Amino acid sequence: MNALTQDETLLIGSTHDIEILAQKETASILIISDSHGAKEKLKSILKERGSYSDALVFCGDGIGDLLSILLQAVYDDSVKQTIPPVIAIVQGNNDSGFYTLRNKDNKIKVPLTQIITVCGHKIFVTHGHRFCLYNGTKPLVMAAKAENAELVLYGHTHVALGEKNYGILTLNPGSCSRPRDRQLPCFAVLNIKKNSSSFGFMFYEVSGVKGHLYAPEFSGLW
Repeated sequence: MNALTQDETLLIGSTHDIEILAQKETASILIISDSHGAKEKLKSILKERGSYSDALVFCGDGIGDLLSILLQAVYDDSVKQTIPPVIAIVQGNNDSGFYTLRNKDNKIKVPLTQIITVCGHKIFVTHGHRFCLYNGTKPLVMAAKAENAELVLYGHTHVALGEKNYGILTLNPGSCSRPRDRQLPCFAVLNIKKNSSSFGFMFYEVSGVKGHLYAPEFSGLW
């Protein structure tokens, strides 16, 4: 993939790859959030999991870290091989809405919310800082329902959590660099099947250059 190609929906990837992702029978989605400058940790996760993933969803607060890696991937094949073919990004409260890469004409726009379709399922993605998350995820669920989405991916709280509210799975991968609530630095992998209403997910600890299976209370199948 051209790691810096952004389509009209603001997903990063070719139109062909985005269409394939929407129609796949099964897919594995790598979900990362809140790197906050820890680019090497983010790079280690991609090195371990990126080539096995059908898409990457980055839930904000570290967009600069990710774009720096994507820019490197343009010139370095070893890094390029770690980048999934489709990437969804959203703006966190510590991110900019626009990033200029290589030259003034090469800009990446970062939306506050994003929709990505995987195996026929619509996923609503946001950082979460505009949704009063500390009072619960109901506002996220309502926003997802308005978009006819079946899942919500978000960040901001730095707490890995998966729960089902009003028939919608809300999943936070935690922070890969600054976890809270005594959790470990982690990320998540979401497995999706076409024509199935069940979604499996797992959390992985960021430890050295490997992601080890990590089981907070909320890992599971919904």
